[in-house]
Amino acid sequence: MNEFLSKILEVLKTLKTKVVIYGSFGVSSYLGNFKNFEDIDILVEDEFLGDRWKEFRKLFELNGFHLVNEKEHEFELAGKIVAFASKSILIRDKIINNFSELVKYKNIEAFTLTPMDFLKAYKFSLKDGYRINVRGKKDENIINRLEEFIIS
Repeated sequence: MNEFLSKILEVLKTLKTKVVIYGSFGVSSYLGNFKNFEDIDILVEDEFLGDRWKEFRKLFELNGFHLVNEKEHEFELAGKIVAFASKSILIRDKIINNFSELVKYKNIEAFTLTPMDFLKAYKFSLKDGYRINVRGKKDENIINRLEEFIIS
């Protein structure tokens, strides 16, 4: 997945944007490879999923990615999926107060959440009907692992 992430970040670099590695792949920066990752979730500025969506989509398609779900902003490359969402969800859902709370993701040009903020995000997601029905036990497992990581 790291090569896949590098390809995604290479494409995003042309947009001169700072991205947030989110979801379980982001959590893995703390917990290690605790599962087989099905996708990578990346947060970007609202404009790329709104006013600049056509440009964003075209950029990824020109780099070999195939749009597989426009509603979820999901692209596929070589059997791997990347899903994009808006960075503003972090503030809207009160996961963070402002973007200065983000931390550097490993040694690359990207950001992620602190373990405590990931814990907040996963606990918030327990209120989401889709996540409860589809991801329930998987999310609870990540919450338990994060809690253990934080207290250790």
